[in-house]
Amino acid sequence: MQVHETAFIISTYRSYHEEISQDFYSKLWNNDATEALIPEILESVSQDEAVLHSLRNRFFYEQLSTFFKKNNGGTLINFGSGFSMYQFALDKNVTTIEIDKKDIITYKKEKVEYWTKLGKLPDRDIQYISIDFNTCSVEEVTNIIKPLVKKQPTFILLEGVLFFLNKETSLKLFRIFNTLQNKGDRIGSVSYLPEIENTEVYKRLLHYFDSNNDTNDSFNHQTIPNSFYGKIKEYTLKNHIDEFELAKIYAKEHSIISKDHILNENMYVLEKL
Repeated sequence: MQVHETAFIISTYRSYHEEISQDFYSKLWNNDATEALIPEILESVSQDEAVLHSLRNRFFYEQLSTFFKKNNGGTLINFGSGFSMYQFALDKNVTTIEIDKKDIITYKKEKVEYWTKLGKLPDRDIQYISIDFNTCSVEEVTNIIKPLVKKQPTFILLEGVLFFLNKETSLKLFRIFNTLQNKGDRIGSVSYLPEIENTEVYKRLLHYFDSNNDTNDSFNHQTIPNSFYGKIKEYTLKNHIDEFELAKIYAKEHSIISKDHILNENMYVLEKL
């Protein structure tokens, strides 16, 4: 399994629970190859994965919507955007900068433009950038992105990315964010707590990844303590919740017994000081 395949899987998860995810466009990415993979993933790892990813999407949709409504628009900068579709659910006064690896960006741009012409997607101001976070310097990334930010304020989204990066690259990303943002701008981030490494469900996840990994596609398995977010210079933590708690709000009909039985991701919202 390659990293870009997870983009198809996660978008399909969101389409299974539209009432939770509030993503009514993700089904455009659905395809037979991904549909064939999902039953084995749910069986091998966790039956709750589709619901959990829908909850994650719902949390950030609500955060983005509230932020941009309050500020009458702005710019969403989506690092590791995959096939997320937030921009089409947000108001038209929000500009989006999508950042990911070349194969994902090229494919997504082509499909989005095609679906927009067909009227399946509303027209939005979207700019696409192909960057490898691991190899580019802070200055290189900043110089590419900064001229593209035409509307203030900004909300940077880092969703489903940190798990695949090492600590050095993760710290570099937050230095990049600091150079791009102004006071009051926000960051949304997702990560696992280190405690999850002791759970059976997390061990099953790693086993699945390792068993289905292409020989040339390397994965980092990064978990991050809450304290990491409290130490980021020039930012303050505004919101923190995990998927277990989100389920009590948006997925009451889904019985989730405990945090230890799910791949419980934590969502954080930081504000620039």
